[in-house]
Amino acid sequence: MELEMKGASYRIAKLSVFEQLKVARKLLPLLAELATDFREAQEDPASVMDNLLPKIAEAISGMSEEDCNAIIHPCLGVVSREHMQAWVPVFTQGSLAFDDIDLMTMLQLVARVVADSLGNFLQELPGAAMQEQPAA
Repeated sequence: MELEMKGASYRIAKLSVFEQLKVARKLLPLLAELATDFREAQEDPASVMDNLLPKIAEAISGMSEEDCNAIIHPCLGVVSREHMQAWVPVFTQGSLAFDDIDLMTMLQLVARVVADSLGNFLQELPGAAMQEQPAA
C-alpha cells in the first residue's frame, strides 16, 4: 500500500506472519475492543486518524517501553519512504531514518500497518462476528 503524509510518499508492506503474531499478542486486549474500528479503517483509511489513532495512542501510553517497542519497531520496519528516486526504510537499527517524522506521523504509520496487516485477523475474532449480526 502506498500513501502520502505531509508531502512524503510512503510504502507499507505487510508484516510477516511471525511479526503479526508478536504484534497481535501485545495488542490483543485492545484489538478485541476495536474490531469494528479496524474494519472501518480498512474501508475508509481516513477514519484511522479520527477513530483509531487516538484509541491506540491511549493504550500505548499505558504500556511498558518493552511492550510499546514490540509493537512500534516491527510496524515501522515494513515502512519505506520515497527519497531521491529510491525507497528507503524509515526505521533501521532502532532509529528513524528521517528527522521530519514526528510523533503523530509515526503513530499514523504504525496504525496503518496494524490495520493493513491485522485487519483480516480482527474479522475472525469471535466478538467481531457477533457485532455484525443484526438484532433479532
